[in-house]
Amino acid sequence: MRDLLTFLGSVSGFGEPESIEPLRGLSNRNFAIVVDDEVFVVRLASAHAKSLGISREAEAEALRLAGEAGIGPDVLHYILPEGHMIARWLPAQEIGQTPETYREPDVLRLIVRTVKRIHGLPDIDHSFDPVDRIRRAFQLVAERDIPLPDGSGRVLRRLDDIEAERGALRPEHYALCHNDLFAGNILGSGPVRVIDWEFAGMGDIFFDLATLVVACDESSPLGDEPRSIILDEYFGETSKEDRRRLDDMVFVVRLHVVAWGITHHVLGTLEQGWEGFTFLGFATDLLEQLTGEL
Repeated sequence: MRDLLTFLGSVSGFGEPESIEPLRGLSNRNFAIVVDDEVFVVRLASAHAKSLGISREAEAEALRLAGEAGIGPDVLHYILPEGHMIARWLPAQEIGQTPETYREPDVLRLIVRTVKRIHGLPDIDHSFDPVDRIRRAFQLVAERDIPLPDGSGRVLRRLDDIEAERGALRPEHYALCHNDLFAGNILGSGPVRVIDWEFAGMGDIFFDLATLVVACDESSPLGDEPRSIILDEYFGETSKEDRRRLDDMVFVVRLHVVAWGITHHVLGTLEQGWEGFTFLGFATDLLEQLTGEL
């Protein structure tokens, strides 16, 4: 709490909040505060940004672009290089709180249209490579002798196969991506607003589209019909090639979640998830499932 009050005291008009309420967050510390009867969200950013492949400068630029386009939060203060931030409270429910709503075709199409708007934003000077991030995480596993489920090496061989099959990324598939489109970061269903732009960077649009497939549950991806809806809404049709790319990228997204958990475990990030949550346990449970599916 002292860090929060120190940060707020450095921002004019926010030094004496009327109330402070901790909010959910796995990587950063988040709070809802009330100042002059208005609600704001404050994020105290993790100090491990560089180790997590996060560029705070890129996030700030992506937030600016998304805010101007009306699809991101209204950020009032963003402090570099730390990444601490104050934004107006968005009075909209996380779509993850109602998974059945997320699966409704009209809602899913609306979300896909919002994602397409993200991909139409101007380029920024930062790239996001999930495959490289995955390989770096598994290198940490080897260096630290972290125990993983039997047969885990098969997932990396599958990743190699996917990369070989994908080949060079087409220019039309390269755009500014959010790269963390899980349900907790998608607010409302008309209009849709997207928060948490830490991983924003130039990359493969199929990573964002594939994340929508697992947005509510990385252990239970959406099936054939929702995947067709995603592709139809984005491209106007579902080609065999695009469907294969989407299915392959769903595997990459899920493996990236594993890498995210492993990296946080190595960094010693405070484990503040649900009861019994640990980053390593979360990562190894999902990795065991992925291994069993191969």
